[in-house]
Amino acid sequence: MANSLQNIETTAIEILSDLGRFTATSFWEDGPAGYLAERAKTAGLDVLIDEWGNVLATKAGSDSSAPGIAFVAHMDHPGYEVIAQNGSDITLETLGSVGIAAGREGTTIDVIVESGARIPATISGAGPIETDLAKMKKAAGWLGADTVYAKLETDLDLGDLPVPAVPDLPDFVLKQGLIKMRAADDLAGCAAILAALESLVNTPTTGTVFGLFTRAEEVGGVGAQLAAENELFPKDTIVVSVETSSVLPGAEIGEGVVIRTGDRAATFDYEAEVYLAEAAKVIRTESPDIKFQRQLMSAGGCEASAFKAFGYTVTGTAFPLGAWHNRGENGVELEFISKDDFVGGALLISEAAKLAGTSPSGALAQLTVTPSEQGARLASNRSRHK
Repeated sequence: MANSLQNIETTAIEILSDLGRFTATSFWEDGPAGYLAERAKTAGLDVLIDEWGNVLATKAGSDSSAPGIAFVAHMDHPGYEVIAQNGSDITLETLGSVGIAAGREGTTIDVIVESGARIPATISGAGPIETDLAKMKKAAGWLGADTVYAKLETDLDLGDLPVPAVPDLPDFVLKQGLIKMRAADDLAGCAAILAALESLVNTPTTGTVFGLFTRAEEVGGVGAQLAAENELFPKDTIVVSVETSSVLPGAEIGEGVVIRTGDRAATFDYEAEVYLAEAAKVIRTESPDIKFQRQLMSAGGCEASAFKAFGYTVTGTAFPLGAWHNRGENGVELEFISKDDFVGGALLISEAAKLAGTSPSGALAQLTVTPSEQGARLASNRSRHK
């Protein structure tokens, strides 16, 4: 287990660092998608890119009739999209939920042009907040306006619009046990899945193991819903959402990856969770210092709910996340997760994947064994007191 942990740690951090370089704004995930697809192919996995741009990496099992297991993460992160330009003045729309500071005067961003160059700009203000929903979002600390205005440092023609824009933040920083990124949510999930699959390329599994990397989750789970509705993998596949999710009591940074029992939309399925529980048991036996948490994380939704809506059996994991959607205490800040939580989560995926096709019974199996001795005592007591 020590060698497996070290190998997965090295691979997972390398992948996540690489992914941090790319623009991950919803609908603009070509960079992460291309990287994940190419790396998965190089590792020896089968790769399919569906008509909507979701990336599916597959490791075939030995029994095609056995139920597989799919680990799902999204490639996008909230950001901006430039929709109009007048000289150095630009108008942007937000894609996904962002904090109030994302529309605050003086906040700096980078506009990404077709060449990949980053053009600096500074937010000059946000549009009006008119609807009751927008007012509720603002009261909760989110930017209620969909429109933001900014000024480029140059009047360079941005070319054909729209183009994406991202917060002016570092791509990836690893320091003092924390991974800090412009877009940890959910590039961390993507990296953990691919690192786990790479570690299993030459390990036989009964069922097929899938890694699905979806698009446009932050604007309504679009890629996941399309994959689920069109059965990108068989309906008997166990689906595991691999997310980052805001810290909550009982889901703290540094206390281990969370086995997620539900999200804002739905509670999940024990029949799927047992794969994670069994994998955690194996890991605890061999590496007792690795931590796990278990919690219903209701701050946001995740892709497990999209698959559950279409009849799949689902569960999830989550890396507890600070500065969710770059909403820091002092403005737009780097998201951050624990390195140990991240590596432990990748190892959990690897061990759970080995169980594909085995249908573990878990702790509930104990409840199907009739407690004959205690039952006889109950029956005796009942007849004595008649």
